[in-house]
Order: sequence, then C-alpha cells, then structure tokens
Amino acid sequence: MQGLKFDNSNEVWFVEGSRSLDLIDKFRDVFGNDDFVVLLFESRDFFEPENIRRIGRLAEALEAEVPYLKDMTWLGNVEYIEGIEDGIKIHELLETVPEDPEEVAEVREKALSEPTYLNSLISPDGQSAAIILEMERYPEDGDKLDPKNEIAPVVREILARPEFAVLNAHVAGGPILHHDYDELAGRETRNFMGLCLLIQMVILLWVGRGVRGVFVPISIVFLSVLWTMGAIGLMGFTLNMMIVLLPPLLICVGIGDSMHFIAEYQDQCDKGLARKKAMVKTFTMVGLPCLLTTLTTMGAFLSFLTVRIKPFRELGVYAAVGVVTALVLTYVLVPFFYSFGMKKNAGAKNSANQKNRHDLFDRLLARIHWIVTCKPKLVVGFFVILALVSIAGALNVQVESNTAKMLSKKLPLRQAYDFIDERMGGSMSLEIMLDTGKTDVVKDPTFLKKMDAFQDFVDKHPLTTKTISVLDVMKKMRRAMHNNDQEFYSVPDTLEAASQYLFMYETSGGDQLDKLVGFDYDIARLTVKTRTLGTADVRKFMQDVEDFSQKTFDDSVSVKMTGALSWVKALNDKIGEGVKYSFTAVLFAVAALMIIFLRSVKLGLISMIPNVFPVLITLGLMGFAGIYLDMPLMCCSAVIIGVAVDDTIHFFRRYRREFKRLGDYSQALQATLSTVGRPITFTTMTLILGFGVMTLSDLSGWSNFGFLAGFAFLWALLADFFFCPALILLFKPLGEEKGQMVE
Repeated sequence: MQGLKFDNSNEVWFVEGSRSLDLIDKFRDVFGNDDFVVLLFESRDFFEPENIRRIGRLAEALEAEVPYLKDMTWLGNVEYIEGIEDGIKIHELLETVPEDPEEVAEVREKALSEPTYLNSLISPDGQSAAIILEMERYPEDGDKLDPKNEIAPVVREILARPEFAVLNAHVAGGPILHHDYDELAGRETRNFMGLCLLIQMVILLWVGRGVRGVFVPISIVFLSVLWTMGAIGLMGFTLNMMIVLLPPLLICVGIGDSMHFIAEYQDQCDKGLARKKAMVKTFTMVGLPCLLTTLTTMGAFLSFLTVRIKPFRELGVYAAVGVVTALVLTYVLVPFFYSFGMKKNAGAKNSANQKNRHDLFDRLLARIHWIVTCKPKLVVGFFVILALVSIAGALNVQVESNTAKMLSKKLPLRQAYDFIDERMGGSMSLEIMLDTGKTDVVKDPTFLKKMDAFQDFVDKHPLTTKTISVLDVMKKMRRAMHNNDQEFYSVPDTLEAASQYLFMYETSGGDQLDKLVGFDYDIARLTVKTRTLGTADVRKFMQDVEDFSQKTFDDSVSVKMTGALSWVKALNDKIGEGVKYSFTAVLFAVAALMIIFLRSVKLGLISMIPNVFPVLITLGLMGFAGIYLDMPLMCCSAVIIGVAVDDTIHFFRRYRREFKRLGDYSQALQATLSTVGRPITFTTMTLILGFGVMTLSDLSGWSNFGFLAGFAFLWALLADFFFCPALILLFKPLGEEKGQMVE
C-alpha cells in the first residue's frame, strides 16, 4: 500500500492508443500544455490603484513560486498593441499603476474596449478581474510524485497569506480539479469504509448472536479491503474516483458470505449437532453456494475488461481480487473462530429457537408464501407491468461526463466554477487545430478568410463566451497600422501583408505566436471558451462546430478538436459504449454460470429475472427522476447484477434441494423461505445500508449510486421472494411434482 497514489487526470480515463490521447499528444507537441489555472477576484472596481497594486504583488508571488508555470497573464502584464506616430508599439497595458482619475479612466477605457480582454481577464462591468496561469508540460518521470498535484497547494498557500486573503479569490482549472478530486476520493474512501464498518457492526450486534458474530465478519471484510489495497499497489495500478466504491462493495459482499456461514452453522447447532459436525454440515449446505456466488460476482466485475475506460478495467480486476479474498478469509476464519469456546446447552437453545420460531419475521415469510402460492398470476402481472413502465423511463436516461458538474454545490471548487461561469464567461475550453499540412499556409489570405468565417461562427454560437486565435493578433496589427481605426480590425488581404504584420509583431516585442500557430505556420490554433456545460450541450456544440467546419474548409485542412470539452464528449461516448458492453458481458456470463450451477436451462433463465429486473427498474427511476448516467453510475448495472446474484444463488440452490427432497413446489418454497429467507433478508439489509453511506458523498454520481444501489437491492429481494417463485409455480422448470420424497 505504500506505493499507492491517486490519478484523476483526464488522460487516465482513456486506454493507450485512444484517439483522444493521440490528439492531445499532438496538440502538446505543437503548442505545449493545455492546462491552466484561473484566479478570479471580485471588487467594486478593479481599476482602483490599491486593487491593482495588491493583485500585482500576488501575480509576482505566483510567478515566483508556482511550480511548472509557463506563463502568467493578467491586466497588469497583458500585451496591448497600438499604433504610434513612428510605427507600432507593443507594451504591457499597465506599465505603471494609474494614480489620478484621468489615468484610471484611460486604462479602464482601453481594457474594456479590447475584445480579447473581456470575459478573459476582465468582466464587462470592470468589477471582476482574473489571473491566468498557463502550465508547461509536466515531467513524465513515473517515480516522481504526481507533478500536477503540486500546483494547487502552492496556489492556495499564497492566497491564504494575510496580504492576499482579503481578495477572496475563486480558483479553478485543471490542476485544481485534479488535486481536489484526489483529496476528495481519498477522504471519502476512508470515511465510507469506517462508516460502512460501523453500520455493519450494528447490524451484526442485532443478528449475530454473540461477540463472535460481530468480530469474525468485521475481521474478514477489514482484511479483505486491506489486502486488496495492497494488491492494487503490487499490480502497479493508480487510484482514482472509482476507488470510493471498493470498501462498501467488499464489506457488503464479505459480510454476506460470512453471514450465510454463521447463520447456517447456528441453525445446525440449534438442531443439536456437535460443533464439528455442525461446521461440516454448514460447508455442505452453503460452502458451494458461496463459492458460486463469488465466481459469478468475480465474473461480473471482470466484464469491465470489455470497456475501453482504464479505471473501469482496473476496478474490475481489483474488485474480483477482493471478492475472492473475502471468500478465502471466510472459509478459513469462520471455522477457526467457531471451533472453540463455550457452547450453550442444546435444550436451552432449542427452547429459545422454538420461542422465536414464530416471530414477526417468520410470520412475514409465511405471508409471502401464501401470496405467491395463491396468486402467482397476479404477482407475475404486477412485476411485468412494472417492468414495462420502467422500460419507458429507461429510454429517457441521459449521459453526463463533466466531472465539474458532479461536484456538490457546497464545495468551494464547485462554487468557484459557478462563480467564474457567472462573472467571467466560464472556465471550460475547446482547442481546435486547423492543420493545413503545408508550410506558411496559415498566412494565405484564402485560408485566413475561411478561418475568419469559422471563428466568427464559433464566436457567435450561443454556448461560446470567447474565442482566441492568431487572427486576433493580425487584426490588432492591421488596426494599429491604420491609426488605431476600428474599421481596419479585419484580416489582411494579401500574403505579403499577413507576413509583414506577423513579422512586425515579433520584432516589436510580441511573444504570443508560439501559442497560436505551429512553428512552420502550417497549423493554426483556435481556443474556444465556454461556461461549465453539461454533456448534452457539449455534444450539440461540438456537432455544430464540426458541421460548419466541413462546409467551410476543403479536404486540404484537417480540423481536429481536443481540450476539456472534447474530453467530455469522448468520455460520454465511452460511457455509453461501456454500459452496453459491460451489461451485455455480465448478463451472458452470469446467465451461463447460473444455468451450469443449477443444472437447468429453464431454472437458470428464471433465476436471471431477479438480477435483470432491479437494473431495469433502477434505470426507469433514473429516467423519470432525471438522474444522469455519469461515470460512477456507469458501473451500477454490472454491480447490481454481480452482487444481487449472490442471494439468488442461495435461494435457487436451496429451492432445488428442497424440491428434490419434498417433490412439491409449494412445500419447497415454504422450506426455502424458512431456511434462507432470513439470511437473504439480512444480507440485503447490509447491502442497502452499506451502500447507503455513499449517499453522503460530495460527488453527485456516488451519492446517486448509493441511493440507486439500495433501491435496486430492495427490488432484487422482492423479485427473489415474489416474482421468481411465482414464475416457478407457473412454469414448473424442475418437472412435475412427485409427492414427498426422502432426502
């Protein structure tokens, strides 16, 4: 575990060879890193001299201390291009701090009349100002601490200094999101593990019948989590937001295995068997079913290997390792800890057992038996109608893959994103590369006019707040060369003019071209800023941009999109694809295993109903309630099937055994409910409450996951108790009744 580290970067969600990774690598090769940090400050008037001085001192501290900083821009050092009597002057907008009202008014007019500054460095009302930190490419030393994570603590430490704390800065951007997600995932993993263990201890105190009934299951699940985390380190995997799921998952699954063992052992002891014989009988009755449940759960998680999203593949592997570890520990520790100690008088136990035989729970199970046997068609009809309604809701489920949108609104980072969206036009961006494939084509007037039309379309799109490209530099230079006349704020008409403007820009001190064009002037960059968009808006926006680009450019220009918005869309596609592949894979894998384990095609297919039905009704609820399918919820269906199948196996294995013994469907159901009904209900309770701790998450995806998983497991239990027995009574998959038979 000493080597474990978090990585919630955008890149981690894509496997090697992904087109998204190839595009970002090409972008970084040409233009450097696309990562940035935005600091936004609110005041009555940014242009007050004291405000400018304080933010200037902050800018100096940031420039001197923030690691991996390539460039820092604010109104104090931003380029200002203007024409003067003997040529062009490129200088910092605030070469000195304005002191008298006339100087302040002049600076304000220059800043607020420059389109490239608005909604980037200054808000249109002049009350919000920003500092933008552009990062250089991070070192790729695998043994080094995650370099991206070093940025946020330094920025926040500087902002916390008394001199700058009064600025009330709102901070956002890739390195901040990356760092905060890492901290959030680590904190919630620890908290959920502790809280889940506490809840399970309370349940076990109620149903465990003694100290061992609490100590043994808790020891098993604690060790299984610990060993699995160690295995993750040995396999060289990194941790990400998906690790939040692991502790509740392993705790609930491990508790379920040990509870079945302990409950069966106690039942055998209550029947008067000696300790050793009771344990042997326990292994006979539940040892194989627990092995089968582990194999099906493992198969369900290994189905994640069909998904081309790296964290899901890794989750599938280490969740499979975890459930096997939990079973091995159950096989070893339950017999060990129950092999010694005082044993209560058998007569006293039998008396207590007889006293509790007709408690509320037993009466409830008897009522379930009566409903199913007397009204099987009504039960099946109810579940079928519910399934059809759920299908209608499931068709309305939408995918959401914007990680900023998943943050709780009470978190400072989410508040910062919302504030920047409101005051400065947003902090998300789309990077568009116009690759001509030939040297100096970016200077060609034909290309420039097409690019100008393209940028104008993107700039006027309802979802765009700002665009930036080399055209802005050319237009400023042309305006400056014509006595700062705004009518000349347009692209050059000739190749010679374009080349001259760019040459004069560089010789006059301009230093931004390397961020805007390729070295050989073969690639032009267009940066598009937007607010924090949801996935549906991102998809529409990028489709509009792509459609217009195809109309504007011929085949000689390749239009490639990357950046934050592109990541959102690509991940959205991967989620939709992943849900389809993982659900299909787990469905066929579990169905095949159930048919083999139950030795009956009919019974195996019927047994899949309580596993598929909860997924269907959960998707229906999501559709009707407007809950998005995001990255955490992507694995929900496979987890539901993989975990819910455990109780199904115990139920159907026992039902088959009881039918073989009794030869009567109704009596077999009654015997099954009276033996495994209680453990199945208790394991469902542990699942609902165990996963329920995730509703406290500060990530909407995990919060929704905790609620929806509990909802699904409840319906899985109801399907086990009602739907499947009713189908068995109607279709008789085990053959005709034969009357009572001996075991």
